Amino acid sequence: MIKRIIKYTSAGIGVVIFILVLTVIYQYKEIQYASIFSTVDAKVQLELSKLGVFITDRKVKKEGIFPPKKVAEIKIKIPLDRNLDKFEEKIKEEFKPPGVNIIKFNRINLKDTYQIEVEIGAKKILTHRLLFFLKKARVAILIDDFGYINDDNLVTSFFKDLKFPFTISIIPGTPFAKKIAEEAHSSGKQILVHLPMQPEGKFVNRYKWIVLNGMSEDKIKETVKEAIKDIPYAEGLNNHMGSLVTSREGLIKPVLEVLKEKGMFFVDSRASSSSVAYSLAEKIGLRSTFNCVFLDNKKEKNYIENRFNKLISIALQRGWALGLGHANLITASTLMSLVNTCDRRKLEFVTVSQILDLGRIK
Repeated sequence: MIKRIIKYTSAGIGVVIFILVLTVIYQYKEIQYASIFSTVDAKVQLELSKLGVFITDRKVKKEGIFPPKKVAEIKIKIPLDRNLDKFEEKIKEEFKPPGVNIIKFNRINLKDTYQIEVEIGAKKILTHRLLFFLKKARVAILIDDFGYINDDNLVTSFFKDLKFPFTISIIPGTPFAKKIAEEAHSSGKQILVHLPMQPEGKFVNRYKWIVLNGMSEDKIKETVKEAIKDIPYAEGLNNHMGSLVTSREGLIKPVLEVLKEKGMFFVDSRASSSSVAYSLAEKIGLRSTFNCVFLDNKKEKNYIENRFNKLISIALQRGWALGLGHANLITASTLMSLVNTCDRRKLEFVTVSQILDLGRIK
């Protein structure tokens, strides 16, 4: 009996000692982890302030069991104007021993964001996950004036050789309007109606459907509806010429009302600095956007390159931009080479519908 009591007592004492040892180890590690976290956290906050970035979210959670360790998860926005190569080198330079070290460094180039995942800690203990992200600028390119030419080289250049997303616009009533629309649709291109509208000054009217000064509201609406019917798969409309019509609310408003009724969108080609079309579209609640840069008023490679660079500069400053070009082989070949050299970590090429209403964000 006594032996049994001694045996159980010894076992109990052993269990108590074991628990005490585990408790001491637990508390020691907890204090150690807390100290490491505090040291690294101070370093992280200091270096992030030096980088001049904006923290959008910070969460601290516990991971592991014996004992659970603090891990901070921080999301950081990278400004669009940063040189990404230099920025990445700066991260590596700032978070290095002694005191802290980078455990993991990973780059992810997604469709609309570029991300840098960095895991930081000390003494092989993870304390911080940093997610640097850059929201890419959106660049939409709209190619006008399709419909007059039935050229296999032109179709191949735009619909097969150009691999990035863009939008085309077809003049209704032209000889090959429907054929081009079918080709474009089968190639996955977004299609607009390129509706002729009267410009300021003299012009030659060679169009089947055109909005003219002096037309009644009903006649304008009828013209727009008939023009839309002529272009299969059209999702929206932009003006061809139209410096006079787009500057007069009474002429452009019926056009916009038809588009709203049909669930389509509008692009102000900005043929005139006096255009009220985009602001009026906003006012009536029609989804819309506007041209920022004419790309090829001169059909010369150097000219197009300079205009394209201006388009990219606007996009990086504003977060989006729309460039307007025309259906010709020089524009197609120049765009192909220019887009291929762009930093796709910062830029996302999109269709026009993907930048609608972004003009409201000044």
